Amino acid sequence: MAAFETPSLGEYPVIPLVRADAMAHSKPFVAKPEHQQPLGFPGALVPDWEKVAVTKLGELVSQSRALQVFLDSCVKCGACTDKCHYYLGTSDPKNMPVARQDLLRSVYRRYYTFAGKHFPKLVGARDMTKEVLDD
Repeated sequence: MAAFETPSLGEYPVIPLVRADAMAHSKPFVAKPEHQQPLGFPGALVPDWEKVAVTKLGELVSQSRALQVFLDSCVKCGACTDKCHYYLGTSDPKNMPVARQDLLRSVYRRYYTFAGKHFPKLVGARDMTKEVLDD
């Protein structure tokens, strides 16, 4: 049997306060090409990667009704924030699940909804760019 003390749980969880730009000094971690190749991933961005990524998003949404529902039904209540280890570890609002989902949702809306195709700024739709990928 392992010799360690189990931490006690309080009545309420301790959730860190939001600290804007807590991870501003950090950049995306890009795996080495030799680590990506066994997984079937290219070592660098492929030509026309934006179109490839948007097409793959469309395939995933069309194959998974659950993903489409999640993209369409989040009400941004933040109830998932206190359970997310990325946010708990960084306190960065960009690492909140709702922020991550909003990023994906903005690309989804831009290419796969009527409003996003015709009125992108009105619905917060964003083009797939390197900046969006890095976010």
